[in-house]
Amino acid sequence: MLLFLALWSASQAFRLAWPDPVITRTPTYVYLASVAPLGMLAVPWAACAIMCGIQAFTVTDWAAFALAAGVLVAWAVIHLVGGVRGAIPQAYWACVVQVAVAGLILRLSRWPEPTERGQ
Repeated sequence: MLLFLALWSASQAFRLAWPDPVITRTPTYVYLASVAPLGMLAVPWAACAIMCGIQAFTVTDWAAFALAAGVLVAWAVIHLVGGVRGAIPQAYWACVVQVAVAGLILRLSRWPEPTERGQ
């Protein structure tokens, strides 16, 4: 699970750090660029990718799950504000998906490891 989150977060960071010029003209990217430079918005995603990649191979992995969920909730809030301001059309959909995925991540983080089952 953490390796998947690492890949997903890395792709988000890459997408923000080096965006396609065509996409930067969409309402979502125009709004995101008004919040902060896109490269700065890539930093939390990159940190999440690194943390998830490292903690995928450790026994203690709660920090990676918490960071992944936290980044998604922060991203949902950014989209919610953009939607309320009228800058991002249908921002509610992005909020619902991101909060749902964050909830799923937190739920999955509580599942016992295979070695812990049966104890």
